[in-house]
Amino acid sequence: MTGLLLALAASAITPPAQPSCTDVPQGGVSAVGTRLMTSDDLARLRDIGEPTYAQSTVGLSVSPDGRQVAFQIRQADPISNSYCLSLMVMATDGHGEARIVDRGGELILRHDPQWGLGPYPSGNAKAIKAEWSPDGRSLAFLKQVNGQVQAWVADASGGGSRAVATGPSNVVAVKWADNAPFLDVTFEDLTALKLADAEEARQGYHLDDRFAPVTRDRPFFRAPLPLRNEAVPISQFPTSFFTRSQVGGSAPTPRPHWLALDIDDHGADVSIAELARKAGIGRNCPGNACNGRILAAWQAADRQSLLFLRRVGRANGDMALYQWRIDKGEVIERFKTAGLLLGCEPAQDMLVCAQEEAKRPRRIIRLNPQTGATHLVFDPNPEFKQFRLGPVRRLFWSNDRGIETYGDLVLPPETRKGDKPPLIVATYRSRGFLRGGTGDEYPIQPLAARGYAVLSFDEPRDVASFAKTSSRAEYGAINRKDWANRRSIQSSLEAGIATVERLGLSDPKRRAITGLSEGASILWFSLINSNLFAAASVSSCCEEPISSMALLGEGGANYFQAAGYPLLSDNDQPFWANMSVSRNAAKLNTPVLLNLADGEYLHSLVSIRALRFFGQPVDAYVFPDEQHIKWQAAHRLAVYERNIAWFDFWLKGIVPRDAETAKRWTMLRDRKPTAENKAS
Repeated sequence: MTGLLLALAASAITPPAQPSCTDVPQGGVSAVGTRLMTSDDLARLRDIGEPTYAQSTVGLSVSPDGRQVAFQIRQADPISNSYCLSLMVMATDGHGEARIVDRGGELILRHDPQWGLGPYPSGNAKAIKAEWSPDGRSLAFLKQVNGQVQAWVADASGGGSRAVATGPSNVVAVKWADNAPFLDVTFEDLTALKLADAEEARQGYHLDDRFAPVTRDRPFFRAPLPLRNEAVPISQFPTSFFTRSQVGGSAPTPRPHWLALDIDDHGADVSIAELARKAGIGRNCPGNACNGRILAAWQAADRQSLLFLRRVGRANGDMALYQWRIDKGEVIERFKTAGLLLGCEPAQDMLVCAQEEAKRPRRIIRLNPQTGATHLVFDPNPEFKQFRLGPVRRLFWSNDRGIETYGDLVLPPETRKGDKPPLIVATYRSRGFLRGGTGDEYPIQPLAARGYAVLSFDEPRDVASFAKTSSRAEYGAINRKDWANRRSIQSSLEAGIATVERLGLSDPKRRAITGLSEGASILWFSLINSNLFAAASVSSCCEEPISSMALLGEGGANYFQAAGYPLLSDNDQPFWANMSVSRNAAKLNTPVLLNLADGEYLHSLVSIRALRFFGQPVDAYVFPDEQHIKWQAAHRLAVYERNIAWFDFWLKGIVPRDAETAKRWTMLRDRKPTAENKAS
């Protein structure tokens, strides 16, 4: 076990320390719908898993006997700018109280390869999925302490937890060895890479495709990173965590009724035909329910039945669970929701899943695949029912190409007949709990509580998805030619707003738009190519010749070139005329607020300088130690509140309380346009 440090002191296990915030629900709440939701309320919601809708990012882990489920809860504390983290165990039948088996540690952020570089920061929290020991008495999991990710083991009955493996590099995975008395621990093996990096630094780094200058001024390591495995003997763990039989060999594991089939939900589409081949099913799945991408699937132990989950309905706005009864040749819809069903794990003859809906944040349920009946297992936010929320209405429409999409319209809780509140559009996905748009920076229900209508916009299918393509480059080229996909999205955006206004549910003279990442691209294209909006707030910026083809580095430039972008030397005026902020700055007089991560803000400087040169109303903030998704608790609350204040100022004429901000925004509002602006 070279380089492996075992934290196995013989002293008694220390009980988990009390956190500074209520990361665990403190009993029931009797009051229902008694007050409006604030930004602080939204920022402090308890969360399970990553804030995405991918199936593999929840972190539910069911015990070998199917009777318990382990999961991590996190709750942001904006005052201390930290998170309270608890690993919990709950009975899958929902009876009894959830128990804490570990508390504390630091938020582990997910790093994903980008353009062949890694670890590339994303800002999303990493889902922590604990691994049950074969005897069901212990849990192995990842925990970050003082900036280092370690392997820990906890007594599943709540008796305590202990670090069991640390080292000079982060632990990336832990797993109980099959039929062997040890724990497999996987480390990043960065020693050689760090030595080579230090040596190169002495001579100066070679400027090559390892650089992403917008993120940092040092090269990234190339992905994938090298790994090494260590074996930690179970015999050296605290004996209270294990039965004697486990130390000498694994206990028998009961066979669940349903067995999960492996699907990479971040990769290419998976069809039911492909799954059938992998599962050894020699029949075709009958009916339209079998068409489309499969999100998750489970095969019955007797191999006579298969469950599969996919998106269905108008504009794929719903999710449905189907049972393919292979022996009878029929497919039956067992469960359907307009929200999200995520991370389901077999538990005896049931599935334990995370579920969220437009007006209800994520919670854990038990689902009967034979009947579709559900039962609540654990609600991390029982206090949520005290909030008086705005009503939500799902609207469908088609754009000028006939492509259908939808949006979820949230109205103020106190809406009366004939009211026409200002409308704020949140982009670019509308799925599950309506929290803050993609990236979670635009607090939807608190905005509704302030008297705004909010349209959570789900962008339509790509134009290229309707064509037969043989490569990613060809797919991207179809989307980019004459900005075909951007024009399709813009048409959908216009049609969605028109749908709301035909219903008389918003004020046509007071509209705003928001966005991060793809949502930011939607925003800028709309501001350049329409006059729809009276204000905007954006979290990332912008597609410019220099920004896209230089500041992202060689990897980013190659990606955009393959997608049909011109070379930096081409100076393609027609191409950039519909997308470049700097080349349209003279006419872009919509007030724009930018809340930027320091890991991306360089990308925005060309655009911001051009807007300011022409005297346009733009204000910008840079948040330190942030990434594509802002993860710090204090920053998220600050962004929430600044966005509300920005819309209040430009759509309602409400001056901010902060004197300095009020003065600056008033100057932006009253500033006279430059001669160039007048001429445009």
